Amino acid sequence: MNGLAHLLDAVSLAAHSQAKGEAYEKLITFLFESIPGCIVDRDITNVFGTEQIDVAVGNIHEVGGLRLLPPVFLVECKNWDDPVDSQAIGYFFNILASRAIELGVLVAANGVTGDIVTGRHGHSLGLGAAPRGIKMIVITNDDIARLRHQDDFVNLLHRRYLRACATGQLGAPGPSDYRVSQGR
Repeated sequence: MNGLAHLLDAVSLAAHSQAKGEAYEKLITFLFESIPGCIVDRDITNVFGTEQIDVAVGNIHEVGGLRLLPPVFLVECKNWDDPVDSQAIGYFFNILASRAIELGVLVAANGVTGDIVTGRHGHSLGLGAAPRGIKMIVITNDDIARLRHQDDFVNLLHRRYLRACATGQLGAPGPSDYRVSQGR
């Protein structure tokens, strides 16, 4: 993907945490804007100034785009040195619930706390959100580093969403995520 390496470098070379966060949001915006049919808005704050959305994605369901995902979803970017904890995940689930949004994409540089098999810590929250009709998928820096084409990102998002729907848990990294698309 043209420009991805440059944006990854900008994240790692940023001088301080605020600059790293800004560079990370630009990287994630770039990824979603590269998908056919996706429109993106960044840094949206509610009228009370109490909640901030990193990235909102409108999904028009074009061919080659995110045909499996809902028409609107929110993205939270966490470029943390450690895995994202259950408190931050729960906060994001609450934002999704308060807006009746079906899908949240958590871009967590180093994943989330706990283990998907045991459903402990951060992973446990997906089980409570699923009956409310809310799903969350997790994308890591390892996932981003593996992307070679825009189709790779679409395939990854589709697989994670399918996993979240099928298991009632977070759509987190798993062995089937990196299968090569049939069209190549």
